[in-house]
Amino acid sequence: MSYLDRVRLHFSGQFQADPSTVNNDPTHYDNATFLPEYQLPQTDTSANGWWNPDGSASWRLVDCHVTRVCYVDGSSTNDVAADPVVGMRIMDANKRVAGKLVDLDPQQQMVSQIWGLLVRLTDGVNDAFSGPFERASFSDLWMRSAPVGTKMPLGVFYQSVLAPVLWGDDRKSRFLRELRAAAKHDMLSIKFNLDGYDSDSTSATFTLGRIVGTIGPADDDEPRQFVLGRHLGGTTRLMTFMPCVVDKKARRILADFGNSLPTVAPGGNLAPVLGALTLGYLDASKTFQSLGDVPYQTPNFYESTAGIVELPADRDLTNDELKALASNPVAVASNGKTLLQENIDGLYVRADNFTYRLSPGDTAEVELWATQYGELQDGARINVSFDPTGLQQSNGPAVATPTTALTGFAASTPIVAKKGRATLKLTAHDPDNPRGYIDGQVYGVRPIPQAVVGNPPGSWVDPWDFISVLVFDAFEAAEPTWFGEMQPIFTQYGNLYPLMDRLIDLTDYDAIAANVQVLSFVFALPITDPNSMPVTRDLSAAKRAAILKWLNTPGPDGKPLKGTEAPQPEAAAKRHVPTTEAVTSELHAIKSGLRKES
Repeated sequence: MSYLDRVRLHFSGQFQADPSTVNNDPTHYDNATFLPEYQLPQTDTSANGWWNPDGSASWRLVDCHVTRVCYVDGSSTNDVAADPVVGMRIMDANKRVAGKLVDLDPQQQMVSQIWGLLVRLTDGVNDAFSGPFERASFSDLWMRSAPVGTKMPLGVFYQSVLAPVLWGDDRKSRFLRELRAAAKHDMLSIKFNLDGYDSDSTSATFTLGRIVGTIGPADDDEPRQFVLGRHLGGTTRLMTFMPCVVDKKARRILADFGNSLPTVAPGGNLAPVLGALTLGYLDASKTFQSLGDVPYQTPNFYESTAGIVELPADRDLTNDELKALASNPVAVASNGKTLLQENIDGLYVRADNFTYRLSPGDTAEVELWATQYGELQDGARINVSFDPTGLQQSNGPAVATPTTALTGFAASTPIVAKKGRATLKLTAHDPDNPRGYIDGQVYGVRPIPQAVVGNPPGSWVDPWDFISVLVFDAFEAAEPTWFGEMQPIFTQYGNLYPLMDRLIDLTDYDAIAANVQVLSFVFALPITDPNSMPVTRDLSAAKRAAILKWLNTPGPDGKPLKGTEAPQPEAAAKRHVPTTEAVTSELHAIKSGLRKES
């Protein structure tokens, strides 16, 4: 059960992502070489602080409305007269700050997480339901269109759950009654696709992009960040990876093409380049058997369905078709040529939560799910190994070393899943500051079916299906002082998040001493709270604890301990600053997954 359920709603509108881009450049973390111009917008000759140095890190839903509701019997409507949910707004919080968009690390910006978001279905006065969005990272970033204008040509999706859900009055809506009945654990599944993001600061739509999404019921015994179903991939550049579900009870396939179809321009219409697109399966002789056409060129298809289709459209799957689907790969074909299909033997492995922040001594229990043709696979053998290829290594210190800082697996020893589930225990150890001015080290860990190791014929690997782990350095401060441990931490944060200067100059001791109470409050908030500091979530628990101890242990003057200032070194030489063109090229290359590792 997930958003790929018969009972679901679709919505469309815009989103706002307002990150501070000063921290996009790993070398900006070096306090010794940081220059004031790194907090300025990029120019024609210098990258400076990239395209949005004054970003607030906010993530918002903007002008989103329900475009269609779908019922348990397979019928649907986009008519507000038929169901009052149609046209209602999907909004974020109205009584607290917006969610926050946060990278894991300057050298792993490909798993940006949304923290502290609240999602509501509302008529503007009363909420039909509301629930906190469980933090999640984006996945399957790809070059969805050719570059046109100033909008980014990239597409991506987020999937998570809203829990616990608070329900409003459902008496006037058949859809709400059916959704609430299906969501037995007061949990909803939400998935949304993002594209057409505008990074041009001179544009009226700066920091905005297009969003289309789906909300359906969720089960507490299924993955939260991906669909427990069939997963299609391949090597084509015309489409990217996509999930589907064979609903045996409904005798239909529900397939999500939402982030998989190319567009004519960033945030534009779906491109007709795929021609006649069909969904089906490959039979025992590898011949494609169609189960129906995908009407992706129908006007308003994308906005009204979020790319989800239910096939066959006008009949039930036959017993023979259901039997064939149980042991043959689902596939997508364009003009009769197969573009996407399930992996060899229908095998699939993925971690549910795939982004972790660990301190030395922490152990993360990573939940792995293994399926075969969409069913949990008992005894599945899962290979786990280090894989740094999804990290950003070209600009900054070396990543993924030492490997001794992250243990719990060996590439030569597969993990065996029981009833399709396995727990990978990753234990963090002190990496001993291998990156100098960047705390800790970042690692990539990839679980894949053992049968796919070595890329045998007919197999594929989704490059985004890996686990990203930031292991912080060990940190101790028995009696922290400003000129001892605190100044480097606050200065780096102030450098990388210049919006804070409008509130408090974090590089100035007196400014901090004058605001101890408010700083103590925000640093003590749970990291999941949208008001938590640091907004970048890149301080270890030990450093946060040291900051709180320092703020709340005043000296004789009633202020946090200042300590003794050390002699200042000579000013560092100005480093080479890349041009805007070089930065833009690097960003597009990284985020399209096409960059060759150096």
